[in-house]
Amino acid sequence: LCANIADGRTDMPARMKCVMCSLMALAMLSSGIVAAAEKTPAMPPNDSAAPGARHLFRVTLHTPMEIEGLLARAEQLARNIYPVDRRAGIALVLHGPEVEIFTRKNYAKYRHIVDRAARLDAEGVIEVKMCQTEMRSRDIRDEDVPKFIEVVPYGPDEEERLQRRGYVYL
Repeated sequence: LCANIADGRTDMPARMKCVMCSLMALAMLSSGIVAAAEKTPAMPPNDSAAPGARHLFRVTLHTPMEIEGLLARAEQLARNIYPVDRRAGIALVLHGPEVEIFTRKNYAKYRHIVDRAARLDAEGVIEVKMCQTEMRSRDIRDEDVPKFIEVVPYGPDEEERLQRRGYVYL
């Protein structure tokens, strides 16, 4: 049909159908690209990822998959932007259901996440902080979480404090 339009061998309603089909195909393609982009962690803009910038990861989905993605992103930033000392200045404040991932009782299930976070913390790539208020609401004691995690009184307040110190959300 579209080939006939290019040759001028069709009437206006057929042209409109072709245009509508093309617009629908473009809209479907665009929505697929947007959906894929939302699932893939993107690198931050160049100005916020400059060496010396400090970053704060925002945990929104509170799932193990999101935490894995954030850790991978931190590792990528450290490798690409801070290749010499890898100290990326990235803070990860846990103050939702994701705190359960880092408890002793769930270590066997989430070992790969906890071990990766511990390694990145030891390398100075990230600093992991956990909300004590959220911990208490879930009956998690300080001794139930790994030693590399800094327990803070209230996660949202810690994020605000970090922002005042110059951290920017990625």
